[in-house]
Amino acid sequence: MRVAILGAGGFIGSHLVSHLLSDGKHVVVGLDTSNEKLADISTEDYIFYQADVRQVPDLLDEIIREADVVVDLIAHANPSMYVANPIDVFELNFMQNLHIAEVCMRHRKRLIQYSSAEVYGKANDGELYSEETTDLVMGPVSKQRWIYASAKMLLERVLYGYGVSGDLEYTIVRPFNFVGPRLDYLVPPGSMGGPRVFPHWMSALLTGGPLYLVDGGHVHRAFMHIADANAGFQTLLDHPEESRNQTFNMGNPNNNLKVRELAYLMIEVYEELTGHKVKSPIIEVDGEEFYGEGYEDSDRLPPDISKLQELGWQPRRDVRTTFRDAMAYYVDRPEESVLITAPESMTGTTGQQLLAEGGVV
Repeated sequence: MRVAILGAGGFIGSHLVSHLLSDGKHVVVGLDTSNEKLADISTEDYIFYQADVRQVPDLLDEIIREADVVVDLIAHANPSMYVANPIDVFELNFMQNLHIAEVCMRHRKRLIQYSSAEVYGKANDGELYSEETTDLVMGPVSKQRWIYASAKMLLERVLYGYGVSGDLEYTIVRPFNFVGPRLDYLVPPGSMGGPRVFPHWMSALLTGGPLYLVDGGHVHRAFMHIADANAGFQTLLDHPEESRNQTFNMGNPNNNLKVRELAYLMIEVYEELTGHKVKSPIIEVDGEEFYGEGYEDSDRLPPDISKLQELGWQPRRDVRTTFRDAMAYYVDRPEESVLITAPESMTGTTGQQLLAEGGVV
């Protein structure tokens, strides 16, 4: 099978590339502005194009035309961008992804579209988020953090409409906080804004900088190991009929904890990995002070994963194992752990702008 991965150089994409190449049954074609996370891969079954997806329409058309399945991971996934550059977030997360779907329709190709758990917004009724029954609730327009979730939600609704009309075969994945090696990029200690919580705290632990708890860290998140996410993707890939024009939560409801609890877990795991006592202070900070005016957060229910479980998938790694594996990657590579800027990603941006969906926010 020939699988095209748009956004192959990011966190989720790089792991999907490695996963698909591991069994020798697939040819993988990747597109991104950086291949740094996959620099060690050298095989005839992996073809990589270094380019900005928005600037190479002919190449994009060719990649999709020759693929059996198209995996779309392109997204701005950075809370600071949601409030600082909401139009850029909308244009990439909705308009560019809609164009990719239109090319898939033109060539009659199956699309696996990665969306986000953020589409549930501030919904908090019930015990679990359900793909079929949970309302999607956004905050007020003045809270620009919700531009990301709104763009993702609108894209899902348009794909659903194309599916109902018979013009598109799609599968939508809603990731819940995937964690693992090569997650995003690390930041200078003490930085505010930018990427998701893990890069900030991993950097702080490596350097003795502060662990900032945004708004006290009282919101819940359900974290899942990237290897379980790969297995979930494989399940969908192997069940094209059962997953046709369906939406699936992908997460681990058993790994649900408060962000505040995660801080203490990461401290414990770091001391276990290194044998060194952590000196990083835990400091509470206001959300708008950390991410910028227009930021808002909400508590999040864990996912109902019964739809994907019915296809034979089951997440297997507990939360401690999940973070231990991710943290060990950086502990074992001190010479390359703390980066001042991010590598270039799909939009050709650096530093505080990042692509690749499905991380901790």
